[in-house]
Amino acid sequence: MSGQDPMSEPCRIVLAEDNPGDVGLVRRALHEHAVTCDLRVLTDGEEVLSFFADLDQHVDRPCPDLLLLDLYLPKLDGSEVLKQLRASQRCARTKVVVLSSLNAPLHYQIAEHNGAVRFFEKPTSLGRFMDLGKIVKEVLAAA
Repeated sequence: MSGQDPMSEPCRIVLAEDNPGDVGLVRRALHEHAVTCDLRVLTDGEEVLSFFADLDQHVDRPCPDLLLLDLYLPKLDGSEVLKQLRASQRCARTKVVVLSSLNAPLHYQIAEHNGAVRFFEKPTSLGRFMDLGKIVKEVLAAA
């Protein structure tokens, strides 16, 4: 998708998030910023790794354009998911925006060390959460 207008055709976004409320807010933020995408929601770390392992085995299926990754996932946390994603045969270069409820230096370090393109602290206000749509649009537009 690199080099194309990310809004001209639906992009592929995977959202790794177990909180249904946050899933709804992400959907709303994408809609508010006119991000046209096929959004696949995965609710635990093992499910995310299984999804990417399946893509490694099926070269006819495209890797997602973006992974929105919550660091606090059941079964396997987001930091481990991110580390293993970077070892993927096909999808290691997938752009990642790390989502976290905490503004902790360790979370920034995990994101930066594992090649995440952005870190988004989940805010408590609806207006600030909607900024995620703008961030996604910027990340998808970047070459």
